[in-house]
Amino acid sequence: MTGLTSPIVERQPVEDSPYASLNHDIYATLTQALKNEGRQGMIREAINHHLAVAGGYLRARLGYHTGRALGLPHESALICACISELLHNASLIHDDVLDHDSMRRGQKSVWNVWNEGVAICLGDLFISAAYGLMAGLSTHASRLPALLSCVHHHVQTTIYGQAECFSLAMTPEPDFEQCSQAACGKSGPLFALALEAPLLLTGHDGALDNARQAALTFATIYQLIDDIEDFDSDMTDQQQGACNMLHALGSRGDSAPMASALDYGRHHLSRTRHLASTLPEGSGQALIEEAHRLEEKLMSVTGERS
Repeated sequence: MTGLTSPIVERQPVEDSPYASLNHDIYATLTQALKNEGRQGMIREAINHHLAVAGGYLRARLGYHTGRALGLPHESALICACISELLHNASLIHDDVLDHDSMRRGQKSVWNVWNEGVAICLGDLFISAAYGLMAGLSTHASRLPALLSCVHHHVQTTIYGQAECFSLAMTPEPDFEQCSQAACGKSGPLFALALEAPLLLTGHDGALDNARQAALTFATIYQLIDDIEDFDSDMTDQQQGACNMLHALGSRGDSAPMASALDYGRHHLSRTRHLASTLPEGSGQALIEEAHRLEEKLMSVTGERS
């Protein structure tokens, strides 16, 4: 996939998740942010279709648990959770149009059910809903300008990261560092936003840099795992294969690219956990736990046993 794809680590039905209760609240918040009760029609149907098969709400869960650790009430933490989740889903809907991917999470993608125009409109609605959701944070009014600026920064960075992937796809053999930076640029900002939003609302501006670096490092390995899982399919597409991180390792002459991917991933996930451990009030604990899970997944996809 060219865009913000979702490795199998977060592909599980919401009702089967150990976070089922939280996932239910996240789903309800997403739905409320998106739907206009006075309107029916194609967009309403497309919302229902896209949300019918949820991902693992990983960004949302990170945002929620970070917010709660920092003392935010349930509703405010949910809003923080759903800002990044709405933006992430917008990127998925738009990416399916760009890539002409016919399936998303085991069902037909939005453009494939309706058309590209409906999918673009729906993705735009998800982006708008992320900003609209922040109206529910009026008790933190003095911090909202900073939050709005932060959201824009991460949306902007995601767009630039996605464009960089398009640029690399036109490069005969991009090197591994270029591919890893592009992966970080397209996947990292919305993970970072999940942590930064609650930190900003609670006045912990001094922790933002460590939170951002922890999230970006995590996201790079998140995308590496996706590239390993999608290696065979990516190699059938010249554009996708050019940006595949595992392919880039092999192209630089690495005789054991899978072992190198494992070493690279474990090193970066260790850094993620260290940076997350510095965040105030234990608010990095959720990311630390996810980094452990991601390392287990990395060991699995590279053929190592835990």
